[in-house]
Amino acid sequence: NAEYMGDLVRQSVVHKSKDPMLQHNYARLKQKMEVQAAVDVLKKQAKDATKAVMRTELKAKLRILRRLEYTSEDNVIQTKGRVACEVNTADELLLTELIFNGVFNDLTAEHIVALMSCLVNTEFTSSDYQPPPEFQQPLRVLYDVCKRVVAVSIESNLQLNEEKELKKISPSMLDVTYAWAKGAKFNQICTMTEIFEGSIIRMLRRLEELLRQLAGAARAVGDEALSQKFLDGITKIKRDIVFAASLYLSKKKKKKKKNSALI
Repeated sequence: NAEYMGDLVRQSVVHKSKDPMLQHNYARLKQKMEVQAAVDVLKKQAKDATKAVMRTELKAKLRILRRLEYTSEDNVIQTKGRVACEVNTADELLLTELIFNGVFNDLTAEHIVALMSCLVNTEFTSSDYQPPPEFQQPLRVLYDVCKRVVAVSIESNLQLNEEKELKKISPSMLDVTYAWAKGAKFNQICTMTEIFEGSIIRMLRRLEELLRQLAGAARAVGDEALSQKFLDGITKIKRDIVFAASLYLSKKKKKKKKNSALI
């Protein structure tokens, strides 16, 4: 018990010692333990606060899913929710809304590919950028749907900034992607932009992954025609040097085969 432990402390050599250095070290140790105890209390408070924030955020996200009809009032996943589960390369709510609003129905595979590049492109788009005339309407719809999702999120008490969310849509490589889907050569599309070649390749590879996920999402709602349109888009961009295996590795393999033949 506490009284017994107190007796042990009073009988210890450290407690009885008059050595000033020992007393000094003991005081420092006591101070350290007090500071450590205070740190532990603060850590617990921070953890509890984080849990509260996460709990609030989770409730807000569940509220969003119910309002957008991804789940029922009993939090049972609905058709829109199953479609959203197929996508993780870009904003799944935005893409699901685009599918269910029929935004892709009247677009060609090339136009879909170019429009979707805006969601996987991480390069900066200047404020004075003007998209090609044929893409002004699809882009306007894309921004409108994004605004609606953000508005529902804010109404559901999820802390979002509309301007920041809209900036995630970056059309700076829209015309480049469209030209590539139409069959342009890689050196041609590189002259259309100041963006580095590696960034273009990285974006196109992410775009291929997104289109594959969208094909699965369309298939999940039984829209085989739309699914095929996404797959056609993959066919149009997955070619040449953009999706080629590493040239360095290819050269190493050839050299290895040549050396084996000599042996």
